Amino acid sequence: MIIFEENILFHMYNSLSNITQNGQNSQYFLDFICQLEGWKTKCKNLHWSAPNEMIHVRLDEFLDIISDFQDSLAEEMMGIFGKLNPNDVQGVSTNFNTAMEFISAVKMNTLTYYRGIPQTPDFAGLKSECESFIHEINKYTYLFSLCFY
Repeated sequence: MIIFEENILFHMYNSLSNITQNGQNSQYFLDFICQLEGWKTKCKNLHWSAPNEMIHVRLDEFLDIISDFQDSLAEEMMGIFGKLNPNDVQGVSTNFNTAMEFISAVKMNTLTYYRGIPQTPDFAGLKSECESFIHEINKYTYLFSLCFY
């Protein structure tokens, strides 16, 4: 088990859990893919329950960003560690009630994940993708803040 944030446990049972590359276990990366899956569900739930149209629209946009990031990360991860099985990815549930709580948690957990990515060349693409996602998180933190004026 890996914990990226207090009270959020990352769990997965799959065939990739014992595969390593340059000493890095694939489970760390798969756990984050599962966290992203859970965030997609939470983002859609917040979208449907948004208090105004601006938040509703921004959450839909951010969902697309999460989905694209997850897809890119998963495909690169499979290039490093091997193919995922059909039941490997299962979303991790979260309990955020507002867009700002959600984006703050996404940022905190993504930064924690980013710090754990090895500095070796094999993982440079994962780091780069994560940096681009952090950029989007920062942008949407600002855009969400505009929804409350």
